[in-house]
Amino acid sequence: MDILRGILGLAFLVGVCVLFSKDRKAIDWKLVISGLGLQVIFAILVLRTPFVYQGFQWVSNFFVQIIQFTDAGASFVLGNWPASTQVIDGDANTIVSVGFIFIFKVLPTIIFFSALTSLLY
Repeated sequence: MDILRGILGLAFLVGVCVLFSKDRKAIDWKLVISGLGLQVIFAILVLRTPFVYQGFQWVSNFFVQIIQFTDAGASFVLGNWPASTQVIDGDANTIVSVGFIFIFKVLPTIIFFSALTSLLY
């Protein structure tokens, strides 16, 4: 069932691209089919080959570590406030959930990755 869902999803994406295409006759179907085939080959390599899976796991752990560095940097610059997700309501003296704060959690990560990409490029 999962494979059928994936095939239907790919067919839907290709269909949307064809639908919004200005010149449908200019679509190189050989290129589209070879791209989809290459995607299937990469999926099989990642999901079925242990050393490729471990390589992707290593890269994933590397980026998780970098995100933890950005959290530590944001805590250093902004204090512990971005880590807290609850505040006390002054009127009712109750705890109110603030939730995920974009400017203090997401923005430092974006800035850090942008600077790292610029540095490595």
